[in-house]
Amino acid sequence: MTGWRHLPLVVAVLTGGAAAAMAADDTDWPCAQRLVPAISASMIWVGPPVDSVNREASPAIRQMAEELAARRVTLDEAKVQVDAFAGTLADEQKGEQLTLLFARTLEIINRDRTSIIQGIRKYARGERALAEAIAEKNQRLAALPADQVVARDALIAERDWDIRIYDDRRKSLTYLCDQPVVLEQRAFALARAIAGHLE
Repeated sequence: MTGWRHLPLVVAVLTGGAAAAMAADDTDWPCAQRLVPAISASMIWVGPPVDSVNREASPAIRQMAEELAARRVTLDEAKVQVDAFAGTLADEQKGEQLTLLFARTLEIINRDRTSIIQGIRKYARGERALAEAIAEKNQRLAALPADQVVARDALIAERDWDIRIYDDRRKSLTYLCDQPVVLEQRAFALARAIAGHLE
């Protein structure tokens, strides 16, 4: 790897090429997807207003919400659990109990999304710092006399290693950026499944 062919990419990062996808008010957000800090109930829930339920969720509902929110549980499995739970409720209980289930599930999903978003921001700060380090080494290379072969080779090796790490991290960013969206989709699907048992 020569490294020099990667210089335009690094310059683009530093001058805003890759950062163009960041939210205008959040320079630590590197994803093309619009940043939605939290999923509000009103975005996805068609049942009774969440704030109209003034009691705590029961331990059974809290446990089920943990299961529904867990990504290891497929949506098909989650829907089966919702159907089974709804089947245990009398008609007059469904509005309150299913709303409590949705609210607790959404709370957990939002908690997980917040953690992921914070991780993405930290990742972006690391990428920016690495890009700046690469640019700084390129400047030092440009200033080194051609006859300082040993020093130049050592600096090129350092710079190329940084570029390799930078490229590997950029490949992982697409996956990371998809995760908040995956959780949004999960929340929407669960909201529909739960609300489907309401009159």
